[in-house]
Amino acid sequence: MGQSQSSMLSKSGRRSSFRRFVRRSKLNKSSLSHTFNLPPSDDYPELMNVNTATEEQLMTLPGVNRQLAREIVRHRQMIGRFKRVDDLALVSGIGADKLELLRPEICTNIRKQISRASSLTQSLDSVRIQSESKLCSVNSSSVFQLQCVPGLNQEIAANIVDYRNKKGPFKSLDDLIKVRGMDIVRLSAVKPHLSLESRKCESVQHLTNGHVNGWNEVESMPNGVSSTPKTKTPPHRKSLSMPNNTKYPMTLPNGFATVPVNDILDLLSAYSHRPIVEENFMYERDGVRCCRLASWNLHELSVEKITNPGVREVVCRTILENKLSLIAVQDVLEEAALKIICDELNSPVLRRIREWRCNSQRWQYCLSERIESRQLGFIYDSVTRGITVEDIDLDQVCLLTEAPDARRLVTELTALRSERYIVAPQAFLLCSRPVIVVNMHFKGTLEADDVTSLRSIADLAVSSKMELVFIGEFRTRSNVQSFKTCQSVLNEEIVTTVDMKATGQSGILCPGMLDSTSFNGQSGAIKTGLSHLAIPRGWSWGGPASPYCPIWAEIKVPD
Repeated sequence: MGQSQSSMLSKSGRRSSFRRFVRRSKLNKSSLSHTFNLPPSDDYPELMNVNTATEEQLMTLPGVNRQLAREIVRHRQMIGRFKRVDDLALVSGIGADKLELLRPEICTNIRKQISRASSLTQSLDSVRIQSESKLCSVNSSSVFQLQCVPGLNQEIAANIVDYRNKKGPFKSLDDLIKVRGMDIVRLSAVKPHLSLESRKCESVQHLTNGHVNGWNEVESMPNGVSSTPKTKTPPHRKSLSMPNNTKYPMTLPNGFATVPVNDILDLLSAYSHRPIVEENFMYERDGVRCCRLASWNLHELSVEKITNPGVREVVCRTILENKLSLIAVQDVLEEAALKIICDELNSPVLRRIREWRCNSQRWQYCLSERIESRQLGFIYDSVTRGITVEDIDLDQVCLLTEAPDARRLVTELTALRSERYIVAPQAFLLCSRPVIVVNMHFKGTLEADDVTSLRSIADLAVSSKMELVFIGEFRTRSNVQSFKTCQSVLNEEIVTTVDMKATGQSGILCPGMLDSTSFNGQSGAIKTGLSHLAIPRGWSWGGPASPYCPIWAEIKVPD
């Protein structure tokens, strides 16, 4: 009874010992009397709400340093909010032991939170209604505003906006029963928080992360809070990741642009990093015209996968940013998936694809015959800056060249088969010059008979002076090194996977010395801008479009 307040404090300055006592009492088999309760008072410790706490507040928890606090905030931004304390187990750096250490100190429900300090802090990833008396309009609110209404989650909020966009404004709150996922019990619970009228503050709601709903431009203050509207001014940037003639929003100190947020995709897209393209490649090198030949294993590319807007944005934007003219694609499950990519490039629907002005919008694709469940394909820019690319049959190559061994080379390429790889030879006219690109996808390590067949084809290409390129996913470096008579255009030591744990080695090989006359020595692997917050990654979000990196090399184009 005579214990001083300072004796109740831990060494770190937190009032944690009494808090643990209160928590442990709940685990006692004999429940306390209903007449026994702890009155809410400043004399008793509070639980920290991990859905509203800042990095600095999270760092006051036992075992949480700044790096772990940032991971908690970053994970919270991706999922919206923690629904229960156990969800913290998915945060990188928090294991079972640390979660049990944090459990008595934290909560996820604001009703359980007694602290007034942390409740005053607005999280970057939560858009909360500023006052309980303020009703949320179902006819003008965004997904993020609606999901803050008690009783509505992110899925139902998105369904409300989708229904509103398709059917028009709601005439009655009772019409919400028609929304997918809504039932009569939930509707009766959320109706007191909703209205049909639009409030003035809802037309342009300024968020603490600098995003706004609507197209009004705002000037950003140093603390990230928006102030009065200001005329649009394009920021000074040398990057090609945004076209210079596009009217930019203002750029915030935290690096995010003030963009309109109309649905969840806009916000996820705004937070998904796009690299700054440093090199201004304009389809020539040292005064010689050239284009970029690339390879990308898109890992089980199906219609369902490419329909994900995050995957589609990453694939299309990566192709456009890096000026890839001819891409050999591996691991295609459905032909329609390649068509969707070309449709997005030719008639962009996604905002980030529409805003890229350096797009010829003349993209085409071709596909190999189905081998087992996998197919190999090509996506190419048919006309750009006077460089034309056209796919032709292998038989036409023999008519366009006077090489004596051309027919034999085509015959052996057509008959090329193996259980350890799938192959798709395809001929292209690159500004009227025939080039044969052999798209390959290895399933295992090459054996002696495979090496013999591939070396024979490479020797024929050298003797006939035909331009032939082996390109694709070779799986291991030993497979790349098996092509003794071919030279690797790309450095074999370059890691071509997004995840270091993934096994794979992409490559571009050219027989003989043709790489000195056809290729200009410029090549690389693209390792940035391959992830998106709309792509699932296990139990979280922000995964890559494929575990493999696209690779490229510049090939000279005849005048």
